[in-house]
Amino acid sequence: MTQFTERQLVALVQESLPYNTQFFQQLVTPYLPKLKAYCVKVLGNVSDAEDAVQETIIKAMTNMKSFKWIVSFKVWIFKIAHNECINKIRERRWEQVDNGDDYLDSLEAHLPKEHDVAKVMMHLVEELSFVDRNIILLRYRTGLEFQEIADICDMKLSAVKMRHKRVIDYLQTQIQSG
Repeated sequence: MTQFTERQLVALVQESLPYNTQFFQQLVTPYLPKLKAYCVKVLGNVSDAEDAVQETIIKAMTNMKSFKWIVSFKVWIFKIAHNECINKIRERRWEQVDNGDDYLDSLEAHLPKEHDVAKVMMHLVEELSFVDRNIILLRYRTGLEFQEIADICDMKLSAVKMRHKRVIDYLQTQIQSG
């Protein structure tokens, strides 16, 4: 199979859809494991995550002809996944409480009794607000850059960096005191 750049693949996909999906499959396949891992972490449910990824792929395929290079394809597909996760949360009618900017000061971490750092970190990340948890997941589970995260979350770059720093500082404090 010929190796194409992402830009070449997008152009081939835009020319060949809807009749030929070979290039689309080649374009999205490398992102599928990280998309699923991201959705599982955001939704906390494998079944919902698989549904969100499937909807992401369908929406990406459906809207591929109108894709513009305002952001990279990677950012674009993760933004679709991000929105699908939000839709899944709304469908479940979860009440997400926006804890505001001072929630880190008042959040009590109920740490597990074991001193396993990975378990403690996982527990602490689950306690974060949706926005902060999302920034951490996009940064460390998918390896996205801060600008890409800002594009996905519709936030300013400075806001993403500030929230990231606050969460990292908070996590370090909790790990050291735990």
